[in-house]
Formats: sequence, C-alpha cells, structure tokens
Amino acid sequence: MLSVKEALRDTIDLLTEEEAYRIWEFAQYVYKQPRVSLTIRRLVRDPAFRVPAREIGPFQPVEPVDGMGVLASRLLVEDRR
Repeated sequence: MLSVKEALRDTIDLLTEEEAYRIWEFAQYVYKQPRVSLTIRRLVRDPAFRVPAREIGPFQPVEPVDGMGVLASRLLVEDRR
C-alpha cells in the first residue's frame, strides 16, 4: 500500500507542467493560510467569549512572580483530588 506522499509523487509525475504549477500555487496558498485552532473557532461563535483579532499575535513571555506559601495551581490540584 502506497503512503499518501508516495501516491502524490506518482500523481505529480503524470501532470503537465501547467497543471503542476497550478497545484503548486494552490499548495502555497493553503500553506500560508493562518491556522486557527478548533477551540478558538468554537469560542468565536460563543457570545460569552470575546476573542481578540488575529493581528494581536502571541502573548509575550512573562517572568513568574516570586511569592510565599503554596502555589495556587498546587492548591487547585490538591482541592480537585
């Protein structure tokens, strides 16, 4: 059984130069499309959430705050057990 990539290579060999170029252009278009996770797409449809525009970009890394006592995340995990 051929893998998908092998089958694609075999199909490409059968294409004319013009057909191959059109498919290459389409592949470039698909590859450059922004990838939006399924979770974000679901949240966009839910009026309870406000999803920021794509132009915002990823959040910048932040340094954690040094504090005293037990970490809130650890307390939450312990509470859930």
